[in-house]
Amino acid sequence: MKIKLLASAFLALTTAGLSTQTPETIAKRGLPAEAMPFILDSHVYIQGVAMDTIPMSLIYDTGADRLYLDKDYVDMSTFGQLPLKKGKARMGGAGNDGVQTIPVIIDSIPLKIGSVDYKEHITPIINLREILGRHADGMIGNNAVFDRPLMVNYSDGYRLPLDGITPTILEGYMRLPAKFNDNRIDIECELKIDSTQTVKGSFRLDLGCGSTDIPTNAALKSIDLDGKPQAKCYYSNMGVRGDGTDVNFRAESFKFLDELRDVVVAASYNTEGSLSERPHVGIIGNEILCHYDLIIDAPGNSLYARRNDNCDKSYQRSSRVQIGYIDRTDITDGWIVSSIYDGGIAQQAGFEIEDIILSINGRPVKEIPWEEQRRGLKLSGRTTYEVKKKSGETATYILNIDQEIL
Repeated sequence: MKIKLLASAFLALTTAGLSTQTPETIAKRGLPAEAMPFILDSHVYIQGVAMDTIPMSLIYDTGADRLYLDKDYVDMSTFGQLPLKKGKARMGGAGNDGVQTIPVIIDSIPLKIGSVDYKEHITPIINLREILGRHADGMIGNNAVFDRPLMVNYSDGYRLPLDGITPTILEGYMRLPAKFNDNRIDIECELKIDSTQTVKGSFRLDLGCGSTDIPTNAALKSIDLDGKPQAKCYYSNMGVRGDGTDVNFRAESFKFLDELRDVVVAASYNTEGSLSERPHVGIIGNEILCHYDLIIDAPGNSLYARRNDNCDKSYQRSSRVQIGYIDRTDITDGWIVSSIYDGGIAQQAGFEIEDIILSINGRPVKEIPWEEQRRGLKLSGRTTYEVKKKSGETATYILNIDQEIL
């Protein structure tokens, strides 16, 4: 699912715009001098420079440790031409495939992200764009930033490393009951399903998740959904390492710092990976987190949050088109269908996973820029899709888009 860009200041940013953020342009936006602007498009996209000269668009993922590179990016960029040592490693993730053998770079890769200098020595190469689309060159985790407190300001769209925590910095923030375990952040939260069911426990703070709140398979087994409106969704790539399935339903509320009401939840059916049987009962993604500004103080084992002015209610909305797609116009002529709702209007029309959307209402999707995608296409009523099937044949599907699936 896509979520909308949340601050108007973000709309002027593109990948190129991020890469040219100078002290002067940062000052014009009224941001602190060491601020690292980001784009929020379900995930937090930041700009880095690797090997001193290679610009990269990275997502920041608190559910990861290190630097990861996308396979297609490596193959098509300067990285593929560098004489770097490579090997193999075993790696798991959020999907159902479990632990798999993947290629890794076993060599030093210097990376600069704003004022932060980081050097990675073991860099996995993963199929990241199959999950996120063409604008994800790689992913950076907590090893690069956890040596200092980090402010993640969703209000104005920037990350800021802090030299320390002072009362002035903490003005308006509240300390939350968080624990830092194995380079991850767990916080005690409460998901109220209805008047009789509540899921309490540790939820993992995951800036690499573009959803709201995802209870694990183990937590789902404790929830009675009989009689509740629900929608099952299948993903070809739910996360690194495989496919997955979840069930969407409406919960009465989710309490993080304060209480957000009428939240669309996506509970996992996965039997492998980080959404199966785990000590945490779920993960919290950016559709929840974007309503807060955060200070992640890993050295002090503390997490602080304050409610911001974002009045967006995307956490209350479910899918209207009832498919998900990723922009792969870097290697194809369109957007690849990556998820589909069971019994939804798209499936009924004939859409299948791995279909390639070529045009919408006669407009080639290759002409739709990332900025417009981020703002949402606002499709409604009779909508015509030209689609390329796995067989190579083309088909035309017409969807009457008039309501959310839940």
